[in-house]
Amino acid sequence: MTDRPDVLFVVLDSLRTDRVSTYGADRETTPALDRFAERATRYDSAYVPAPWTLPSHCSLFTGRAPTEHGVTNGFSDRRPALPDDERTVAETLSGRGYRTAGFSNNPWVGQLSGLDRGFDHFVEWDLEVSRAGADERRRDAAYSRLHSVLGRVTRQPLVLLKRRFFTGNLVTRARRWFDRESCPTFTFLNLMEAHSPYYPPERAFEELGLSAPGPLEARSLNTKLLANVLGKRDLSADERRRVRDFLDASIRYQDREFDRLLDGLRDRGRFEDALVVVAADHGKTLGEFDRDATPPHYLRDINVRVPLLVKRPGQTTAETVADPVELAGLFDLLVDPAATAEQTAGDARPVPSLATDDGYALVEDHVPHTADEATEVERWRALADGERTYLAGPDGAEYLLRGRGPDERTVPLSSVDDAVLERFRDALAARVDGFEAGGERPGDAPAESMDEQVASQLQDLGYLG
Repeated sequence: MTDRPDVLFVVLDSLRTDRVSTYGADRETTPALDRFAERATRYDSAYVPAPWTLPSHCSLFTGRAPTEHGVTNGFSDRRPALPDDERTVAETLSGRGYRTAGFSNNPWVGQLSGLDRGFDHFVEWDLEVSRAGADERRRDAAYSRLHSVLGRVTRQPLVLLKRRFFTGNLVTRARRWFDRESCPTFTFLNLMEAHSPYYPPERAFEELGLSAPGPLEARSLNTKLLANVLGKRDLSADERRRVRDFLDASIRYQDREFDRLLDGLRDRGRFEDALVVVAADHGKTLGEFDRDATPPHYLRDINVRVPLLVKRPGQTTAETVADPVELAGLFDLLVDPAATAEQTAGDARPVPSLATDDGYALVEDHVPHTADEATEVERWRALADGERTYLAGPDGAEYLLRGRGPDERTVPLSSVDDAVLERFRDALAARVDGFEAGGERPGDAPAESMDEQVASQLQDLGYLG
């Protein structure tokens, strides 16, 4: 077994835990991921650093909480870029001799935020190669230019060329990367089939035994869902059920592409010794909770507890971890992949762990809102122990939630033992006091006008109104 194994890090953007088969979904949405889990470690209480893409990825890439790296608000008067002094996974592994490549479906994850730093090769959501080494193939560069032009001509959303086309293309490019590069490699992918809007192929509906969509249904349903995401309308019970159908079909299609990605390693004899990490950057609420209610819907279990599967180099049997863990801890695993290998007798190497010293997982969110014609930021923090989630908000607001997924409910504080609340309060205070705070610094670059195509795509994804 090599002392510098390949590393594959796959973020399945917005994938809800309750929609994954191996986590108990009521449909076989992820057969390939289920097979992968048979020889990986499944974490049942994995919590994201933040409940939306940009700060969550910044934490995944640096191992630091949002308060520490400072990228908390993507809608401020500063460009939401990771500060230059924050060292990323790709930069660290590149410095250790790894060849690095990234393939991202999400506009936030790339050159817009500086998360393409440290990669020898990086392909953006619109198939543009934003970083390429001298050995970049001419075919890739020409292909990227062609589709960038096509994107500008047709404008977003690219309904006919949408998510599944780009997902399949990025997986194909990642497989080509495996062919081109020998060990050791670090390969990152962000795939977005589980993120609205949903345009799954008919085959995925058939595989799940669901009725195929009519010719206009996808567009109509996604328009209603986007209006819900922006707080402009509620979804009826029937609409929520159909959105769930579209989500499950999208996940099923993505799962097939995930299997094709792993085949890229298997066919080249590199899967066994590789470190493979699969996670979501956050979940997604789909009308289960009032978007205007307090506590905030985005800090619900359905949005902050996510799937996490880790196959160590040489691992062949399934394991399960029930204790709460933080995804920010993945940084230590990714930058020291050899330490995660099967341990031999007398091996004194420490095995990186995602477990926290205090037994809690922390989630942060910094929410911009307009008050008296000025933009203010409300800070919310959640501390989870796997069974309950304690929320601390502005002006001393406190909530305790119990349950998982759509069944999570708010517990009246009057019914909670004072000692339980004190433990949560003390643990949260200790955690915050221990931050090496970067302050509110969402990038060091001044505000810039956003590219029209990027802005349109972010609107399509529900990030911009």
